[in-house]
Amino acid sequence: MPPERFICAATGSDGRVYGIDSGYLAAGKSADNALIDAPDGGTQKTALAAIKHSDIAAIGAVVTAGVPRFVGRSRNTPGTTRKARVVKSTVAQDFAAASH
Repeated sequence: MPPERFICAATGSDGRVYGIDSGYLAAGKSADNALIDAPDGGTQKTALAAIKHSDIAAIGAVVTAGVPRFVGRSRNTPGTTRKARVVKSTVAQDFAAASH
């Protein structure tokens, strides 16, 4: 199965099963998203290729309710190949992860 289908099954199915307004990118749906990338030092160049080849996807940012909650390196996944950054936000907040 293509990796895109795994992601769709994991997100859209959860929303339907639990009756929550999430799991899809569409107007009127909750704006909860995770930005994933290929892991730094991995064998592939994109998140989908990494998942297809059984590498773990690296998380570069998390957005909930339309607000960037985390941008940077996750403590729970490898670093991302490309770095995410907040270009514009109306929320006064430090989006960097706490130091370890």
